[in-house]
Amino acid sequence: MTIASAALIALPFAGSALADGARPQPAATAKAPHPAPAKQVRKDEHKDAKRKAISLKVAVDQSRVRAGSSFEVKIYAKGISSGTALVTSPEGKTYKVSLSGGRATKELTVPSKARAGSKTVSVKVANKTATASFTVVAAKKQVRDDRRDDRRDDRRDDRRK
Repeated sequence: MTIASAALIALPFAGSALADGARPQPAATAKAPHPAPAKQVRKDEHKDAKRKAISLKVAVDQSRVRAGSSFEVKIYAKGISSGTALVTSPEGKTYKVSLSGGRATKELTVPSKARAGSKTVSVKVANKTATASFTVVAAKKQVRDDRRDDRRDDRRDDRRK
């Protein structure tokens, strides 16, 4: 075999090697082992964590309320700045109140025919419930001013004469 024939035989192999070398080859990468899957946190557990951080206080502005009069329920929610509070009156009626800065106020009226005694208002915010108590006292009896009525009657009598 002559040098020329050896060169012709080697040329196709060298050409393919040169052509392969001109193309960029991807570098070998070492793959990191897969990390352990992250702990799946259920949305309910996340909400429970938020609920645990909320504290709720309720106060009634008067300890004694006369039947037929109004009173204010003051709500203080720590750990939540906005949302809705459900206020339940002693009669069982429920009212929605919007929290602003974790606070809200609701004015309620004691029915004029309510019985005297201890009553409770409850407030619910984000599965937390708090209560406040107050005492209902009897309605003020209306006293007629008979003198005033008599004067009116006297004037009418004088006109007729």
